[in-house]
Amino acid sequence: MCVLHWPRMETVNDDLIEKIAALAADLPEEQRQQLLELIYGWRPDVRHAPRETYIEPLSFTSRNGTHYGKARDVSATGVFIVTSAELEVGMQVKLALTFLSAPNPVQLSGTIVRKTEDGIAVQFDAGRSSQVKELESIISKQMLILHGK
Repeated sequence: MCVLHWPRMETVNDDLIEKIAALAADLPEEQRQQLLELIYGWRPDVRHAPRETYIEPLSFTSRNGTHYGKARDVSATGVFIVTSAELEVGMQVKLALTFLSAPNPVQLSGTIVRKTEDGIAVQFDAGRSSQVKELESIISKQMLILHGK
């Protein structure tokens, strides 16, 4: 098999990426996964929120059912989950994160944007800026409780 390495595109409109991702649904599974991995790579690797260590067992759901893993780090915009579950880039997941600094679990949904040998990176759905601010506050308080920082 010939593997092509495309030059990284400097800027691609997120709307265009989402339109291509929607069209990918009509492709056979293998080609769909290849296309999704390619187009999600077009997004700049710019993290809009600092990541903090967050080691916590959790369960999460996808269209394939309920899965188990361990969160490794978290930010207001995403989480990395160590898991052996058979999941693919582009899949939607739902999960709840618990924090000492929050009275109730935080219910979140997101998209798998990266898959590694260790697990998956989930980008939370960018529904409301208030959710991002709330998560930033919860994570900051959590770090203060745990580490005094």
